[in-house]
Amino acid sequence: NFKETELLRLFLARPNVILPKEEIITKVWGYDSDVGDNNVEAYISFLRKKLHFVGSNCEIVSLKKLGYKLEAPND
Repeated sequence: NFKETELLRLFLARPNVILPKEEIITKVWGYDSDVGDNNVEAYISFLRKKLHFVGSNCEIVSLKKLGYKLEAPND
């Protein structure tokens, strides 16, 4: 899915950085989009499932009232 790919690219470009929902919407769907928070939550869920399915050791973490971040272990 194109939006999932864009979302993953956004997280990979800034690992361990908190991304607010508003920034995610702007970068993935565009500034003039009428997409809401529920859309972001749904796509985060889709992406988490795919990361789990492929055995990734990265995790998308929710930070209440702040946003999301991609946590990658320090190997």
